[in-house]
Amino acid sequence: MKSSLSDMSNYSIFVGLITTALVFLFIIWRVRALFRTILRVGRARGLGDKMDAAMRHFPNDIVNESMLRAGSERPAQQSLTRMTFRTTPGTIVTTLLVLIALFYISFVQPELARAEEMFPRLDAHTVVMIKLGVLGLAAYTLVYHLANSISIDGVELVTMSPLFQRRYFDLTKLSQIDLRQSGNYLLRFSDGKTARILKYVTGHDEMVQALESALAANQEKICRNFPKSKRSVAG
Repeated sequence: MKSSLSDMSNYSIFVGLITTALVFLFIIWRVRALFRTILRVGRARGLGDKMDAAMRHFPNDIVNESMLRAGSERPAQQSLTRMTFRTTPGTIVTTLLVLIALFYISFVQPELARAEEMFPRLDAHTVVMIKLGVLGLAAYTLVYHLANSISIDGVELVTMSPLFQRRYFDLTKLSQIDLRQSGNYLLRFSDGKTARILKYVTGHDEMVQALESALAANQEKICRNFPKSKRSVAG
């Protein structure tokens, strides 16, 4: 009997030590991740890059990613030499559902998200204004996705700004392509311009292939024009 109690005690101590060690390792892992995020944010250039660096701290949800990408396999719209890419149906539907959910918990069933618990120090009028602001942001996002389009015509890239204005870029000056955690591609050009284009678009693979082909051509051109005496073995 005493032997059984001793074995159980030893087993409990062993389990406790293992659990403590795992918790300790988890804390170290998260602290390390936070420290790396702080360094990334510090090294990032500009507000947009800093926000992207901060968002990398949070992993993408697989289900949400699948919903946003729904429809990306559809081909791009083709018109002579122009390819046009639009926001995926999955992104539009997801944004619409978020808008409906926000309206529902804000004004239809506000007890699901009690204002006195979420904003304990704010008056009712301010809380309503905050809710309307959040709804307005969701509505703007939906309208933007509905209107958004990206087109490639030869060496010309046309995107839409957050203010619904057309922006034009020369793909012969494309120098870098980065995929951001926020679901955007960040394009840098040798003339100093930058473009942010949505990842979740119809004809996604065609768009990426066109951009990568332009980048490869530009890099090859730079390598050919670089003085032979200064080229590396890889160049």
